[in-house]
Amino acid sequence: MTLGRLGFVGPKGADSRLLSQPKRVALLLYVLMSQRGGSLSRDQIIGTFWPESDSARARNALRQSLSFLRSCLGDRAVVSVGTHGVAVDGSIACDAVQFEALLDAHRKEEALGIYGGELLPGFYSGGSIAFTEWLERRRQHLSQRAAKAAWDLSAECEARAELPGAAFWGKRALALSPFSESEVQRLLRLLERAGDFAGALRAFHGLQRALETEFGSQPSAETTRLAAGIKRHLESEGLHVPALLGSRRSGTDRRVTPRRRGQAHRTGVERRGGADRRTTERRCGCDRRVIQ
Repeated sequence: MTLGRLGFVGPKGADSRLLSQPKRVALLLYVLMSQRGGSLSRDQIIGTFWPESDSARARNALRQSLSFLRSCLGDRAVVSVGTHGVAVDGSIACDAVQFEALLDAHRKEEALGIYGGELLPGFYSGGSIAFTEWLERRRQHLSQRAAKAAWDLSAECEARAELPGAAFWGKRALALSPFSESEVQRLLRLLERAGDFAGALRAFHGLQRALETEFGSQPSAETTRLAAGIKRHLESEGLHVPALLGSRRSGTDRRVTPRRRGQAHRTGVERRGGADRRTTERRCGCDRRVIQ
């Protein structure tokens, strides 16, 4: 497990041994996520993890790391391919790899069901700058793919006139790209059509707080205009706007109620477990503020 948290399921004792060696964990995941059905060259691995070592020391360090991984996961877990290649056996599964495979197969709802949050949050590999840069690129790539999948599902629900489902997926998408004003505007219009005016206004105020906190800026005039129209509607209905903003839930808020969980299989709305919800909130406070 790499999305939202790091964990292993395998031979007894392998998890504690692996977690005690973060650089070797990083090497395993780097090969696993980079091989794309083939293999990764030893030179590429050495350049990522031991760039400052001479050739002999670097190759010895790689051999020791591969030997350690085999001792934890089995002799065939990490295999040599030809003279210079290294690959992870297909029996070693990874949720991040599975997530992308499901998206490639156009199984978006299943993919988002296993997207528990940021790739390896808070993970420290032991000082490899090249790996840290690679990891940041992978985090961004996976997050962007998840956001796009959620917006695609939102659009599909909207095309079927399933506005609650469209709003749900729109909120999920915004949680993955909280500073995108175009997506906030898209969500405001969607929630307005769905009748979730309070949820729309909370989304706007979440964006407003996030922009002020992170960048010292304010939403654009277009976003502010949309929010003002929603506020006027609420006030025309005699609703107390400050009280609504203080409420943490509306009928289509992203925090899925037990009733909605029970209906998930009928409406196409994704079931979200507690770990996914906690991870999303933990990894970025501004995500949470934007969609409340």
